[in-house]
Formats: sequence, C-alpha cells, structure tokens
Amino acid sequence: MQFFPEFFPISEVFPFASASLSTWIDGEVLALGGISFCLLSLFGYVVHTTMDRKEEKGTESEVPFFQSIIKEEVPEVPKEIVSEEIAGVPTISQDAPLSIFTEEVPQETKAPFQSFYIPVRGKTYEAVRSFLDSIRVGEEVWEVLLHDSKGDLQTVASKTGSISIFPSEKKRSSEPKEGAIVWKLEWDSFSLGEVRQTSSSSSEFSLDEISFRLDKLVEGLVLAGESQDGETGWSSYPVFSQHLEREKYEGQETKILVFLEFESDGDLVSDFRSLGNWWKSRFGENSPIYRIRKNRLATFFNAEDWLKFQNSLSGLMEFLGPEKTRLNVGASVRVRKEDSEWEPRAKKALHSSKEEGPNRLVCL
Repeated sequence: MQFFPEFFPISEVFPFASASLSTWIDGEVLALGGISFCLLSLFGYVVHTTMDRKEEKGTESEVPFFQSIIKEEVPEVPKEIVSEEIAGVPTISQDAPLSIFTEEVPQETKAPFQSFYIPVRGKTYEAVRSFLDSIRVGEEVWEVLLHDSKGDLQTVASKTGSISIFPSEKKRSSEPKEGAIVWKLEWDSFSLGEVRQTSSSSSEFSLDEISFRLDKLVEGLVLAGESQDGETGWSSYPVFSQHLEREKYEGQETKILVFLEFESDGDLVSDFRSLGNWWKSRFGENSPIYRIRKNRLATFFNAEDWLKFQNSLSGLMEFLGPEKTRLNVGASVRVRKEDSEWEPRAKKALHSSKEEGPNRLVCL
C-alpha cells in the first residue's frame, strides 16, 4: 500500500513525524490485512466442516420447513387419509373422513313423543269399535294397538274379515310382521298408539279414506281420554256436571241424585272395577256411574232403580267385602223442574251419612 502524504499533511499536524512514520504505518496495514484473511479462512473452514457433518448425519426427508413444523405439532394420521403431494402441493385424500376437516354442526333434534295411556272402556271402546266397523270386509288383518300404563304397546282389538276381537287379556305387542303397514296414532306431542294392516293383496283403501278414518279414531280416543276416568273408564266430573245441568232443566220424571263415597283398606281401583261388574249386571246402561273424585262416585236413578239399589246394598257390601270396604251414601230427590237445591241437598245428605258412621245411607 502506498501512502500519499499530500492528502495527509502529517508533518504539519505532527511536526515531530519523520519519513520513518510512513514506513511503520505501511507495516501495520499489512499486518491487519493478514489477520483479517486468517479470520475469514477460519470462518469458512468452520462453516464447511459443519455442513459436512450435517450431510454425514443425514435427514429423514427433504421437506419444506413449514411441513416439518406441522409434522411435529399435528398427531400422526394413517397415510391413506393424510395427504398426497402432487407437484409439490399437498392435497387431501378422498378417503379421509369428513369430520376431520369440517366442523361438526349439531343438528336439531325433535322432542320425543310421550306415550298417553287410555284404558279400553266406555268411550275408548266405542271409538275403537267404530273404526273397525268402518273397515270393509276383506282379506286384510287390522290391529289397533294402544299404550298401557307402562308405556308399552299392546293389542287392544283386531279384525280379520268381518270378525272383530277385543281380547280380555292384553299382552305386550311384538314387532310388526314383514310387509305390514303401520300408521302412527299421534296427537300433538303425545303418542296414542298405532294401527297395523297386514294383507296378502293390495289394499282397497285409498290414502284419503284411511287418513279420514285414522283422524276420526284419534279424535275419538282424545275425547275419551278427556271425558273418562283413566283408571276405571267411567265418565269423569265434567261429563257428570253436563248431565246434571241437563237433568235440572230438561228432566220431567222423578230422579234421585246419589253420591257414593268409599273407604278401602285394599286396592280402591280394584274395588271399583268389581263394583262396575256388579252394577252392570243389575242396572245395565240405565244408570251410568261417574267418578267425580278419587273415592267418590255419582249416579242418577229413576224411582224403580232407586228402590232396587236400596234393597241390594247389603248384597253389594258382601260382594266387596265388609271387612275391608266401607260405604257412605247420600241422596236427594228432585222435587220439581229447575230445582237449584238438588245437588246441594245430596251433598248435605252425604256429609250427614259420614257423621253417623260407615255404611250409612241418608236421603233428603
């Protein structure tokens, strides 16, 4: 390196400098240059050695950096559903489950239907029989299934040809036969049961015809459930109230309103069912029973049946079992049309009977 003193007037800045100073500076510059070259050579050697060691160790595969990061963070998935590289671009396999790549969206679920129990008595029996009678005679086998008190389906009636059968012992129904047509009997969110048709030939009914008959059956079952007692099948208090009002203003002959209140050490519902059989054998359909409370019944008698009832009371208690069942009776005679005190007198008579003790009858 050559030094140009005309650009650096050292002698003027440093009056004590001489020609030997220029020689010394040239030596220092050469020394610094040599040291820099050695350092650069050393750095190149270190880099080259490091690269050689990496090549000797080897790598699993030459993959882009972002793919190696994904491989470390994402759990390993079988090869057939991971991804395939086509022209360096990862593509999703067609066999991969859709749930792996898309977010599951919860689907709306309908509220399940609740089963509704309707005993096959009274108006329920009439609704089912009316439905079966409306079916034309053919080779089909029709079954009407309703829910029992546990919610299980049981066959309550069937029709083959022109013969309708109402089994006395109802058993839990099995699965529909192969080829059977099943219609669900539903009302709002309640399941009443179903109707099954098994036929060896094509049905003669059109869809409109069977839909009309099924709708009528469902409406009859619902009305029966609302108007009758669920445990006995007798008419309920709303029906009794309507009958009472009609008797007040329309009745002409002498009528007796009777309240019967029971106390039992056993199963009261079982006693009521036994009473129903006894009652029907003596009065038929002339004096229907209404269950207006849990342990209270009501009925209307004409003069003849009222006398028959009084004479049969001792036999009724023997039939029910006097050691476990007690009965109080309160009655009132309608003395004139539009008698507003008819029902209150009957209730007063019942309370008087209870005050006197069990197994008493009071008529006002």
